[in-house]
Amino acid sequence: MSSGADREPERPVSTPPSGQRVWQTDMLTDLFQDPLDGGYTDAARARRERGPLPSATRWTRRGFTVVVCAVIGVLLAVAYLQVVARAPARATTRTELIKDINRRDADTDKLDQRAESLQDEVNGLREQALDDTAIGRLRELEAATGLRKVTGDGVVVTLSDGPNAGTERLARILDLDLQLVTNALWASGAEAISVNGRRLTSVTPIRTAGSAILIGNAHIIGPYQVAAIGPSDMADRFNDTGTADTYRKLRDDKRLELGFDVDEKNDLELPAAVMPRLQFAHVPQPSPSGTPTPSTSPSGGGK
Repeated sequence: MSSGADREPERPVSTPPSGQRVWQTDMLTDLFQDPLDGGYTDAARARRERGPLPSATRWTRRGFTVVVCAVIGVLLAVAYLQVVARAPARATTRTELIKDINRRDADTDKLDQRAESLQDEVNGLREQALDDTAIGRLRELEAATGLRKVTGDGVVVTLSDGPNAGTERLARILDLDLQLVTNALWASGAEAISVNGRRLTSVTPIRTAGSAILIGNAHIIGPYQVAAIGPSDMADRFNDTGTADTYRKLRDDKRLELGFDVDEKNDLELPAAVMPRLQFAHVPQPSPSGTPTPSTSPSGGGK
């Protein structure tokens, strides 16, 4: 390796005589021939001129280095021991949390099943007290409001997170996405809609709680399937909406690659929604003739 003193001096840049070319040092060639910074060369020259350091100074520097390394080693060892000591507690806490979540999910499923059973029982008792005309009208209203199971042909729109959803927020499906898709399906003629098997009514919210999406009070996870029953041209009408066009672009975007698929399905079956809490209802008072008479004012049942 050549030193800075051996480097060929650059030619001064000056106005050459007429017809004479002036050659200058090529920077890259000079860099490869002498890659060592000039400051190192100056420091080595100064060390040679000064001579070796006194023995006491050398031993002081070595001792200081040893002390610093020992302190760093002790700190790393203490940190490692603390991490190892806390690992079982963290693992135990995590296991208990998972068990608690699973237990609460199971309790929620049982309560949902109980609510559906009670709802079926109420429907049966109610139909026993009505005539055929009233029963037919009631069933139509329940199907329209989401309180009765319905079957028919329709569309299933599937939404899913993109492959880089962990680092890119826009690559994740949010509650807003489900809201936009369901609104577009309603506008396209849908008569009944469910999201991941949860039937929508006029009072069913689609919202975010923390990092989870809730349909009413039910937590759902992706992929998200929005099933809708409606007229035969509903799929075409939905595909022509601005919402469908937007999600097709998000699907084709290489940075996001959101999952978006629209399929026409036959014989879809959408479950009934859990009956919402009644806000203005009470038991009617029987008339003297024995026929129940409806009340003209609510009993004040609030939210």
